[in-house]
Amino acid sequence: FDIDANGILSVTAKDKGSGKEQSISITGASTLSDNEVEKMVKDAEANATADKEKRERIDLKNQAETLVYQAEKQLGELGDKVSAEDKSKVEAHAKTLKEAVAKEDFATIKTELEELQKALYAAGASVYQQAAGAEAATGNGAGGAEASSSSAGDDVIDAEFTESK
Repeated sequence: FDIDANGILSVTAKDKGSGKEQSISITGASTLSDNEVEKMVKDAEANATADKEKRERIDLKNQAETLVYQAEKQLGELGDKVSAEDKSKVEAHAKTLKEAVAKEDFATIKTELEELQKALYAAGASVYQQAAGAEAATGNGAGGAEASSSSAGDDVIDAEFTESK
């Protein structure tokens, strides 16, 4: 096959057994006039804003669905570590967001997306604060870090070794 500079494709095939040869050329014939092409370009430009808005709505919807999935997954992983109040807030916002996505109510999706993010951050922060408080109470938290930082100030000696048999 061969493609020339004008976009014409030429294909040749030869049967080695019989010696018969066939060829075909495919040209890129455009049946559109210049006026039709210009009209199509203008239509595309006119619909660009509508297309952009549609894309933003689809992206927003995808973000919402992803956040709802992450919220459900996080609640499942953290289990009892999340307080009942935080859990109920997250579940309520996730439910409202799911309903808004199903109805394609984009104003509600925007507000509930932000509210669910805030609720998830609050729940996550409280879990990590509880974990930090538990470590400090058992002495494994800051006290352990201080002990290791004081030993880090010791002199370090570089050495080489060889194995002997």
